Amino acid sequence: MIFFTTFVTLIRRRQEGAGRRLGSPARVEGNTVLLPIGTEVQVGDYLEYRLPSDELRTMGVIDVVHPHMPDATAIDDHIEATCVLSRRKSTPEITTPTLHPTISVALALVADGRMSEAVCEALQLVEERVRSLTASADSGLALMESVFGARVPQLDITTTTGQAAEDEREGFRLLFEGAILGLRNPHRTGRAAFAALDEALECLAVASMLMRRLDRAEDRLG
Repeated sequence: MIFFTTFVTLIRRRQEGAGRRLGSPARVEGNTVLLPIGTEVQVGDYLEYRLPSDELRTMGVIDVVHPHMPDATAIDDHIEATCVLSRRKSTPEITTPTLHPTISVALALVADGRMSEAVCEALQLVEERVRSLTASADSGLALMESVFGARVPQLDITTTTGQAAEDEREGFRLLFEGAILGLRNPHRTGRAAFAALDEALECLAVASMLMRRLDRAEDRLG
């Protein structure tokens, strides 16, 4: 019976760069790491663990032997991973940011597979909030131009002062207008290609960012 005395983090790299991280008990014996049966480990993965000195060590997996494989013995009750010391820098765990609460309706549409509707809904919510905060009768591009394009914008979404604030105002005017023209309108009219999951979530993130700037503007309105 194996006693697992170390905790390791298994990292599986994906082609797009992000890594999947999974914690597991383990027993480290030099370049061999013993893992419980059922652990999802494969050649090319990385194993990270801390030495008694608290130094983080990273090992690359170059071979994996499961109990049912020919190289395993009759008493094996573990997975045996052969590793080599890696010079790869540790990659911090990346988590998806929490979207603005108002985007929850659009997220529900994504969960239902209705990607284009989700994108349209998220940007429609942005438009409706701008209209509500300014009591404007305009809509679409005309709304964004009238609210953010004036010499003194009706909504102040800045986080800086001086010339930096001027640049920020102009940049966000273009972002609000571009979000309506480039994201909301094509999906609302049905002329846009069907959005894939990643693309739809990226569009919702844009809407979320704009909503948080509108939070700032609303606070300033009192």
